[in-house]
Amino acid sequence: MKYTALFLVFFFISCTSNKTKVAYIVLQDNVIDTDYLHQINEPEKALLTWYLYAYGNECDSTLSKRKCKILKELKIEDECNSKHLTFLLQWFSNDMMASYKLNKCPNLPIKSAIQNTFEEIIIYRNNDTLAINFTVKGLNNSQEKSWKNTQIDKYLITSRNFVKIK
Repeated sequence: MKYTALFLVFFFISCTSNKTKVAYIVLQDNVIDTDYLHQINEPEKALLTWYLYAYGNECDSTLSKRKCKILKELKIEDECNSKHLTFLLQWFSNDMMASYKLNKCPNLPIKSAIQNTFEEIIIYRNNDTLAINFTVKGLNNSQEKSWKNTQIDKYLITSRNFVKIK
């Protein structure tokens, strides 16, 4: 009886802990996980689309960029649409820089000398905490400079709002 109770407690703990810690690979090795994008939760969608907006160039009608393909899968035709911007402003209302950037739509024009490309995007969920791990490659044509930036940012979800964790 003791072993059965111990097994059930262990089974319950392992089942519940697996549900709270999840990693979603959105983009890796040039492959976009469209299945995940079709069932994405609202906080993850807000976080993902904010980073696509903040670090990527605007989309064009050819949808050749990975960013544009992800937005299309999320059914976001125009990331400067007032409905989408209001959605992002709600989630990032505590971030003054986000509010400023969202009012300057589009952030990086399609024909800008600076071009950014997403190489990898992974979203981690642990209860009420979200983290995004992303790699962006960039090129400044006018200055003939390039860069590659890998970064992880973490956020606490509080009543339809994000608070960045330092």
